[in-house]
Amino acid sequence: MSNKGKVLAGMLTVILLVTGFYVNAQDKGCIVKLPGISGTYSGDCKNGLAEGKGVAQGIDKYYGQFNDGLPDGKGTYTWADGTYYEGQWKNGLKEGKGKMVYKDSTVSGYWKYDKYVGEKVIPPYKITRSMSVTRSSFTRLSGPSNYVTIKLTRGGNETVAEISDFTIAYSSGEEYYLGPTIGIQNAVFPLDVMVRFRAWNYFHTVQYDVHFEFVINEPATWDVKISY
Repeated sequence: MSNKGKVLAGMLTVILLVTGFYVNAQDKGCIVKLPGISGTYSGDCKNGLAEGKGVAQGIDKYYGQFNDGLPDGKGTYTWADGTYYEGQWKNGLKEGKGKMVYKDSTVSGYWKYDKYVGEKVIPPYKITRSMSVTRSSFTRLSGPSNYVTIKLTRGGNETVAEISDFTIAYSSGEEYYLGPTIGIQNAVFPLDVMVRFRAWNYFHTVQYDVHFEFVINEPATWDVKISY
């Protein structure tokens, strides 16, 4: 072998050794938390976890974005049987727009918490009617996923003292009262709610009708404020 050939062979050996060391270092030092793809990994790393763009393979294979050791962002996950999902991920779960490709069919649309929800995005809640309501808010709270509390506010103060003919109707659950708070417990979602009452103006000379209807699609503990 010529000297030139020996030099090229030596350079190739060094490149292979360095590349192999890099991949092995990634495999040993960068953790992928999802069991199905936690065999080998090559790609970006942060604090010992897969972070950024990478490829992970175990029983299954994933190529795409990672965050904190889990698929997060855009990526493609291929199962051992050849089925694959291409789309958005969050915390290791299918979340957002994507498509699932099976051997003989394809399902496209939106996923929520790893479950297919349909071809269109379903909002967490939707106001279906609002009359004489100046402002409203829907806040998701931690806790059981079957409670809804409704607070009536006026000028920033929670009150039920200045209203009359109060009526509430809902599609499931049981209502309860805790001071100015109206609650619905043991709700089944989607939950339809209708609130009606009469309120006084600021001068306490005239009453007017307040009507507010909404549907909550996503199970959670919800705090709803209605300002009139």
